[in-house]
Amino acid sequence: MEFRRGFKAEANRIAVRVRERMGLVPSAAIDPWLICEHFDIGVLRLSEIDIDCSQFLTSERSPFSAVTVPCGPAIAIVHNDMHHPYRQRSNICHELAHCFLGHKAVPPLTEEGEKNHDGGIEAEANFLAGSLLITNEAAIFILKSGLSHQAQGIYGVSQPMLDYRLRVSGAMTRFRRSMVA
Repeated sequence: MEFRRGFKAEANRIAVRVRERMGLVPSAAIDPWLICEHFDIGVLRLSEIDIDCSQFLTSERSPFSAVTVPCGPAIAIVHNDMHHPYRQRSNICHELAHCFLGHKAVPPLTEEGEKNHDGGIEAEANFLAGSLLITNEAAIFILKSGLSHQAQGIYGVSQPMLDYRLRVSGAMTRFRRSMVA
């Protein structure tokens, strides 16, 4: 996916600003639930909603991850609490990314019953979600501090997310260059 010019840097700036507003350094691990609380965004577990969601709560592999729901002037994120805790964190950050990027909430289905999906918007939210979980500064900190083996637990991310962020942040390249110099 090609992003508009400057988007990746913008995503990192947003992730760093979120930390600053919460009194954290750019390399700090974050708690998505605390971000939601700080920005007055409600978080609801799918298992607590008073409608039949049983088809989505049968396994960790459920296709439903999360959705942002406008509630008048407020916003809430409904997330699948049957997913692995690391995936829940990623799901919530994905929805936070939609909020921080100003993406308009749309119904999950079109009038024809088709899935309402905009690949560009989803790609932006995916990228910012990763940046929220591990900023470029955090990726560099992980490598310079020798925390590669503990980072998954520290930052609450899956191994594929950790590897992805270390790669796309440029931290791996910068770290390798610093080892040669």
